[in-house]
Formats: sequence, structure tokens, C-alpha cells
Amino acid sequence: MTAQIWIDETRDMLLSGYVEDLDILTGIVPEATGVSEIIVQGYASSITKGVVIEINAELMYVVQIVSTTVSVLRGYAGSVPAAHLASDIVRVSPKFPTHRIISSLNDDLADISSPANGMFQMRTTTFVYNGGVAGYNLDTSGFVVDSIYEVTHAAVGALANEPEIISWRLKRDRDTAASAFPSGNALILYDGAIPGRTVRVLYKSPLTPIANSTTPLADVGLATTAYDLPPLGAAMALMTTRPIRREFLDAQGSSRRAEEVPPGAISASFRDLMGRRRARLEAESSRLVAQYPQQWNRHAAVRSHWGYGQ
Repeated sequence: MTAQIWIDETRDMLLSGYVEDLDILTGIVPEATGVSEIIVQGYASSITKGVVIEINAELMYVVQIVSTTVSVLRGYAGSVPAAHLASDIVRVSPKFPTHRIISSLNDDLADISSPANGMFQMRTTTFVYNGGVAGYNLDTSGFVVDSIYEVTHAAVGALANEPEIISWRLKRDRDTAASAFPSGNALILYDGAIPGRTVRVLYKSPLTPIANSTTPLADVGLATTAYDLPPLGAAMALMTTRPIRREFLDAQGSSRRAEEVPPGAISASFRDLMGRRRARLEAESSRLVAQYPQQWNRHAAVRSHWGYGQ
């Protein structure tokens, strides 16, 4: 599963079954800026001078059209010029451009990752314990450490259990130029472990944003049961600047005329999505709390009799 599923779900909620005018590319379009010529199959009758079309996540402004050859201004409205393939879909006058949907999905992933909303991903990093060293670089490969859940070390013997290191402290914003802590995060251990054995750090991290429509959803770090949350949040964000389909006033052939859309209709649609998202967010954050309950005895305030850091 890729992020394209979230993009489609977000657009479906906003368009309410409305189908935009579509066409298909007949040749490769190279990555470029300025004005380019693209060739379409000619299915869309609404491609005319002055309209905006979208291919993948790039918006293009139509400056001229001759038969099925369309001259376009690339990278319109802040979208990024990219290469496109034959048979890619051309979306005409998109009300909710893909690059804005991706941006809104990422905004929502950041929002639900806040402590107030309770969503996170669990990640692990390891290092080898050295009896002569108290501070260790916490290499998280660029992932942000919101908080550390537990620190354990590999024991010896047939049981191969992982005793917990109770007393530790996370120090942030270390000098990255210093060789000791290139990640900027230092984990100070006040309890000992077995020299030469692996120390395992389990930490909470914000959800990972998507790069484009092909980003695997597994890379985001969100539980599969919560995959409906980002499209809900993205749809809410996009509704603040443009109404959803059933409140459109400019669609040809709409079953509701402008005077038939009562005051507050758009707000009501927004509240419907907000209520659904709030309920789902509470359910999924509760699920995470059940899986990773707060351990009040596992924090840096504890000091062992070793006396380090006193």
C-alpha cells in the first residue's frame, strides 16, 4: 500500500462522487521548467488556454493548445516540476491538487504525533556497552526522539533475558561536531550493564511524513488500524479554504443551486468530519496506551548507588 491510497481517499471525501475531467498522456514528459509541450489523447474537452491541469503532483498552466498538443507553464502554483510517463492521468482544473493533499496529509501526521493527540511510532536503536564509558551517542538515523520508553541490555546465560537499565538520562542538543555525540543526542547511563553486550533503547518518535504518492504507508510508522486518520485530517484542512463537493456553487449540472445551499452547510460538513476524526483519534491513541503503558519507574530522575552524575 502506498500514499496514493490516502490521496484518493482524501479526494473522494472532498469530491463526494464528483468526477473531474480527465485525459491521458501519450508520451514521456521530461522534468523541466518554463514552457513545455505535452501531448494528450484528447478525451478532455475542457483543456483550453488559461486552465490549470495536473499530472501526478505537478500543476501546469495551459498557455496554448493546438489539437492534442498542449503548451504549458511548468511547476505552477508552487508545485514541483517532475518527469511524467505515457499513460499518466491528466487532471483538468483540479479543485484539490495532489501536492496540496500531500502537504495536508503531512500536516495531519505532524498534528496527530503531538503529545496532546497521543499518536507515535516505536523505534529501536542499539549500542555496545563499555564499562569505562557513561555517555553514549544515540544514533537514531535521523528520527526524532520524543521520549525514551525503556533501556535494556542483553544478559548472558540460557535465558537470554533483557534486564532493564533503570537509571539513565537523555541529553539533547549536544554538539554534533564533537565526535562523541554526532547525532546530537546523548544517553547517560547511571546503571551498569555487562561489558561488550548490546544495549537496546526503545523510543517514541513522531510519525514519518510521506514524500510523494509512491511512499509505502509502512514507512510512516502508523498502525494499520489508524490508516483512516490522515485522510480525515487532510480533508478537514482542505475544507477550510474550499467547500466539499456537495456545497460547490460552480459545478455544472449540480443538483443544488447556490440558493439551495443554506448558511452553515459547509460548517456542518466540517463538524461531521471533525467529530469522526476525534472519535477515531481517541480510539487509536487508547490502543497505543494499552500497548505501551506509562512506566512511572522508568525515568531519569532515578539515581543508583553508583553515584554517577552527582
